[in-house]
Amino acid sequence: MISVQNHQQPLSGNKLKNIYRGTLAALCLGAVLTVSSCSPKTTGGVLKNPNVYGNKGNEAEKNKTEEEKKEESKKEEAVKADQSKSIALLLPFQLNMISNQNVVEADVKRSALALDFYQGFQLGVNEAAKKPGDFNIKVMDTQDNEMKNLSIAGSKEIEDASLIVGPVYPKEIRSFAKGNKNTKVLQVSPLAATMPTEFNISNLVSLTPPIRIHMRTIVAEMMNRYMDGDVIIVFDARDNDHRNFIVGFDEEVKKINPNAKIVHVTSASQLQSAIPDEGTALVVSGTTERTQLRSLVNALDNKVGSGYSVRLYGHPLWSRIDFKPYDNFYRMDPTITSESHLKVWSSDVQNFQKNYKSTFKIDPSDYAYKGYDAGKYFANLLNKYGPEYAEKVVDEKYTGIFSDYQFNYNPTWGYVNQAVKVRTYRNGSFQ
Repeated sequence: MISVQNHQQPLSGNKLKNIYRGTLAALCLGAVLTVSSCSPKTTGGVLKNPNVYGNKGNEAEKNKTEEEKKEESKKEEAVKADQSKSIALLLPFQLNMISNQNVVEADVKRSALALDFYQGFQLGVNEAAKKPGDFNIKVMDTQDNEMKNLSIAGSKEIEDASLIVGPVYPKEIRSFAKGNKNTKVLQVSPLAATMPTEFNISNLVSLTPPIRIHMRTIVAEMMNRYMDGDVIIVFDARDNDHRNFIVGFDEEVKKINPNAKIVHVTSASQLQSAIPDEGTALVVSGTTERTQLRSLVNALDNKVGSGYSVRLYGHPLWSRIDFKPYDNFYRMDPTITSESHLKVWSSDVQNFQKNYKSTFKIDPSDYAYKGYDAGKYFANLLNKYGPEYAEKVVDEKYTGIFSDYQFNYNPTWGYVNQAVKVRTYRNGSFQ
């Protein structure tokens, strides 16, 4: 699960130690500047009625020869084709923070998220393109700045775009929405895991499934295994991750089984007391706070070691935590959800890695994988449906190298990706 908050989060230490040094950094950032300044501008909106071009009922129209009408028709088709391939890519490169022409590692670290996503996105679009230059990508630096986003929203590039990808951070998305008049085209939120109900933008496409989708998937998985005599125990921790994860949990359970027994506890001692002597304890918690998580697992570790039946369900971010110190952890059949399903051994992933490294001289990050999937998916939509692509988003499912897309639509908050995977703990990690 990639969660992008208002401020950029650091990438892995290994990545920051090894990428974008010296000339390489300058070349990468230079590439962004080149795309931004040299890409041809687009013309006209694309989701308007393609048959309306001026007043076709006047005398001048009647007096045109068949040859002139055919020529005009060709031009109109060319304009529509060009418009349907125009993509505005809004990312927080923060090139304004570079004080001089000598790009240093600190500059690149700050821009790494945007740069990685852009590079992956470009490769995805290139793969979907029918011919070189098939798509016009206009790259703009949002600078992680609200006023800059408001300014970009009113630009000619946004007015003429047939697809808007970005901005990234929640505060940018809100600011951009205030000034964006091109609301008939889709605006893709590429990384933010924020609930779309916090934006209420009808044309927003949320690629990252919000935490509510993860919770509902856990409920469905849990209830598939629930039997009479089992007890669902919610370990209520005090951190925000748990509070956000557990909202609506009881209601979702009752929708599936109104008779399911649910118990809420707030301490390790209460948890141990709630575990039934017979039947299975289905324990769930969204906590990622280390002390709370240690208390939870230690309490269950003792019970499982004594022969009690326990199944544990948790937050997607548990995939980043080392549970190896707990001898009985695997016996709890720990289960989480994840938006990603990267299989490093697959030929598709290996081909992308080779192509990415050959092109950019670095290994791809998760942001690059996500960019690739997004670029390929939306370029294919534009290729297949042209100006009508927005009407097909709900119907077009996608299985990528990192993410899957399966969208539901709500006229208030837009398109929300429902595709998450269930992962269980095996051999020291969630798989």
